[in-house]
Amino acid sequence: MVTNRVILVRPYAFTFNKETARDNIYQISPKKTSEDEIKSFALREFDDAVSLLRKNKIHVDVIEDFDKTTPDSIFPNNVFVTFPGKVFVSEMYAENRNKEYDKILPQLKKIIDYNRAEVIDFRNEEGRVLEGTGAVVIDRWNNICYGSLSKRCNKDEFLKFAKRFNLKPVYFKSRDKGVDIYHTNVLMMVGEKFAIIADNLISENRDEVLKSLVDSGKEIISLTEDEFNNYAGNSIELKGEDKNILVISKSGFNALTDEHKKTIEKYDFILPIDVETISKYGGGSIRCMIAENFFDLREK
Repeated sequence: MVTNRVILVRPYAFTFNKETARDNIYQISPKKTSEDEIKSFALREFDDAVSLLRKNKIHVDVIEDFDKTTPDSIFPNNVFVTFPGKVFVSEMYAENRNKEYDKILPQLKKIIDYNRAEVIDFRNEEGRVLEGTGAVVIDRWNNICYGSLSKRCNKDEFLKFAKRFNLKPVYFKSRDKGVDIYHTNVLMMVGEKFAIIADNLISENRDEVLKSLVDSGKEIISLTEDEFNNYAGNSIELKGEDKNILVISKSGFNALTDEHKKTIEKYDFILPIDVETISKYGGGSIRCMIAENFFDLREK
């Protein structure tokens, strides 16, 4: 199951988030670049991304952030996840990220009919975190979910999520530079016919992950170190008019080997989007910016 409808949040004050930097080693703290410059560059990248998606016939609904309290609002896929007729709400790791859902909800209700929605709210007082499709990568064609356990992906919450949505859970651990990789979708993506994954960084249950991907019919694209470092794994497959579209950061696309590009192009049109500023200071790339809208989608 793939969609051509997505939801993005236009940031008000995107900047380096000190709270999320506690376990996100991919964020780079600004030295000479001012917050105003970062915001200006990020807004330009965001608007260009929306324009490119729309030019490629992706329906984009944009929610507008409106104050400085949520510097990471540009990454809504962590905050909520949609299924046909259902909305999942996440418990977030950083307190300022836990403010995002209630803040965007009035605008989200203009996109999704909450009168018909079953809301599955995992927010809790105990801090059991499961950050949406950052923590959980879903194979919606085969009803499988993958999770790299970390502070953002609590094992019990992951298993509860899988049971609640009738998904087969495949969990594992991955590490980079001596620490747990904070989000599964930095490490991997799963498309209809292929999967992109930095499997060399999986420290526990690697064979189980690869077997699950092979058994579900995916051609595996195993990322090099350079491809991973440039967020090639943080990509997403959307439904195009004639062919599925792999949306990937420009840096991720440029890092891909010719062999890997050819493999992807067997199945998808590749759409590179420049999000250099957002990736540098946010520690996440184009996939993190896109919340898929499956709410009105029904399997045929």
